[in-house]
Amino acid sequence: MMKIKPIVVLKIFISIGILAILFTNIDISKTWQQFQSLSLPFVTFALIYYTICQWLSCLRWQVIIRSTGKYISINSLLSSYFAGMFLNIFLPGSFGGDIYRIYRITKETHDSEAALVSVFLERLTGLFALSALAVLGLPAAIRVVGRWDVILIFFGCVGALVGGVILIVSPQLLIIVEPSLNKFGLRSVAVRFSKIQIILRHFAKDRRALIISVLLSFLLMLAVVYYHYLVATQLKIPISYLELLVFIPIISVITLLPISLGGLGLKEGLWVYLFSRIDLAVEQALLLSVTITMLSWFLSLPGGIILLLDSSGLQHIKQADNSSK
Repeated sequence: MMKIKPIVVLKIFISIGILAILFTNIDISKTWQQFQSLSLPFVTFALIYYTICQWLSCLRWQVIIRSTGKYISINSLLSSYFAGMFLNIFLPGSFGGDIYRIYRITKETHDSEAALVSVFLERLTGLFALSALAVLGLPAAIRVVGRWDVILIFFGCVGALVGGVILIVSPQLLIIVEPSLNKFGLRSVAVRFSKIQIILRHFAKDRRALIISVLLSFLLMLAVVYYHYLVATQLKIPISYLELLVFIPIISVITLLPISLGGLGLKEGLWVYLFSRIDLAVEQALLLSVTITMLSWFLSLPGGIILLLDSSGLQHIKQADNSSK
C-alpha cells in the first residue's frame, strides 16, 4: 500500500481549504448560469487552440535540444509533454511532470545534463517572455489596472524569477557555495551544476537557437494570454487583454510555490484577489479559473494513456519521489 507523505497531505488540505472558503462565498446558480455560455463548438476550438500552443512549446523545446547536438522528433516531445501535464494536474506527489520529461529525454539522448537543461530552458524562456511582455505592456496596463499593490506584486514575481535564474546559472555564485556543498557531501551536485552551466553557456552562444527559442516563446506567451482572453470573453467576463497580461505572470510565478496541490486553490485565490482589484466579482474569478483548469484536464487525458503504456517511466517517477522522502 502506497504511503502518502505528510507534506502531500498538507498540500491537499491547503488546496481543499482555500477552495472551500471561496466556493462557500459565491452564488452557485449565478455562476452555473454564466458557465452555460460555453458551447461545445467553442470548447472544441479551445482544446485545438491550446494543443497548437503545446505544439509551439515542443517546437521551442526541440530547438533548445538541437543546440546541445541532440535531435528528438516533435511527436516524441509532444507525447512527453502531455504526460507531464497529466502528472502535474492529477498526481499528488512531489516530483511533477518535469521529472518525467527529463527521464524521457535522457532515455533518448543518454545525456541527463542536456535533458535537465533543455527542460529548464524550455520553462525559463517561456517565463522570461511572459514577464518581458508584461513589462512592455505595463505602462498601458497601469492605467487599466490602476492598483499599485498589483503592480508591486507583479514586479516582486519578476524579481523572484530573475533571482532564481541567477542562482542557477551564475558561475561566480557556484564558486562561492561549492565549498559548502563539498562540506555537506554534495560535491556531485556542484559537479552537475557546473556541467549544466557549461551547456547553458553553449546554448547562449548559439545565437540562432537563442533567437528562435525566444521568438517562439514570445509568440507562445501572446497566444496563451489570448487563450485566457478568449475563454473570458466567451464567459462574458469583462476583462481586457492588458489586464490578463499583468495577471497571468503573477499567477504563473506564485503557483510555482510548492504549498498546494499543483497550485489548486492557490491559483483560484489569486484570481479572486486580482479580480477584486479591478472590481470584478468572486464568481467571475472562480468561473474563469475553474474553466481554464477543466479545459486543461481534458487536454491532459491523452497524457494519462501515454503513462499507462510507459510502465518503466512510472517506475522511474516512483523511485524519484521515494528518494525525495
